[in-house]
Amino acid sequence: MLRTLADVTMELAIEGGTAAFGHEPPRYPRFSAAILERLVQVISTGPTQGLSKHHPVVGEFERALAEFHEVPHCLSASSGHGALQSALIGLEIADGDHVITSPYSWGASVSCILHNGAVPVFCDVSAETGLIDPDGLEPALTPHTRAVLVPHLYGQVSDMTAILDFAGRHDLAVIEDGSQAHGARHRGRRLGSLGDAAGFSINGVKPLATTEGGYLVTRHESVYWTPTISAQHAGRGELIGRASEPGFPDDLRDLVDTLVYTYRPNLASLILALDQLPHVDELNANRRANAEALRKKIDGLDLFAMPAHPADDSPVYHMVTINVRVPEWRDAILRVLQAEGVPAVSYVARGLNESPRLSPSYAGPKVMWTGAIRRSGYDATAADLPGMRAKVAASIEIPWNYVEENEDLTTDLAHAFAKIQANTGALRRLAA
Repeated sequence: MLRTLADVTMELAIEGGTAAFGHEPPRYPRFSAAILERLVQVISTGPTQGLSKHHPVVGEFERALAEFHEVPHCLSASSGHGALQSALIGLEIADGDHVITSPYSWGASVSCILHNGAVPVFCDVSAETGLIDPDGLEPALTPHTRAVLVPHLYGQVSDMTAILDFAGRHDLAVIEDGSQAHGARHRGRRLGSLGDAAGFSINGVKPLATTEGGYLVTRHESVYWTPTISAQHAGRGELIGRASEPGFPDDLRDLVDTLVYTYRPNLASLILALDQLPHVDELNANRRANAEALRKKIDGLDLFAMPAHPADDSPVYHMVTINVRVPEWRDAILRVLQAEGVPAVSYVARGLNESPRLSPSYAGPKVMWTGAIRRSGYDATAADLPGMRAKVAASIEIPWNYVEENEDLTTDLAHAFAKIQANTGALRRLAA
């Protein structure tokens, strides 16, 4: 029989009550016996390294992901970070070029820019979603801006219509970071197909989950080929590389060497991804159903709010993000939720722009980007980004690999939040 909030007590677990949420972490990802057999076969018979589409696994993966994202080209990579930097390489963004991006994201959204010799310039985000606020783009524009890098954080959908309009007016490239948003759609179109290029992670917790890996997708042929000489193996060796693929540009042949980032793919991850890909849309629908069930069950709690999304967007909920309406209680609420058994975290502990290593005056262990930062004249640590600060202060995240609809699970989660709402006096004590 399904439980309801009326069936449970309101004494907090942190004060001796029974924990509201006793569910085991989801078993995720799950792989079929057939794909594990294929993996063993490839490892047993070789070759175990795939350096181009001539390897059947690489070719199958890249064709399947290009089709999934509704673009002509996919380049597999070793990680989401490697995919994003490959996009920058493909768009020839480097050497002090400025890239507008979000301060509210995982670090790979920024480190890929730094590692390519470019300079991240931060725009503000929505205090509700943590996504780029299109109104913050114009203030971040400089004479050296070449691109906008857009994270679709938590599987939410950034306002690509507004971002693409801004980019078009200023002749800027747009790169999507879809590492938490496989299968999400903006106004009917798959994320990854809207910008000039996109990078995705396929590590073991993402909506398309394997072990570790990533891929770039793009509609531009040059953005596919250019990274192959800087981030993959292009030339000949023990195994043939990307320069052997049909269509490799003649003007790149004399540039092929071994001065490359090692972002070529891991075959095991590509094989596992091929097993997961046919199920992504179904699993995402279940993520959405569970998230919407939780939204309805906590909707009457004044202390909490889940971000709203446009009706014509389809987020995928890699994580559920919830805002605390009394931010000074957020840390106490996290402790209370964890005592209740809820796997709640604060995913972004501080804005990326606030990292001391981005300061022009940084004097710690040397990093490769300090010179570029100093030459740019831009001090990210001085940026005034109130939306980012508000989101960092108020936000709670729950990892959301709940890919089977489960009414009891969302009821028990809602119970934990209801207990907090009913014990504001305890929160005041814990937050003091």
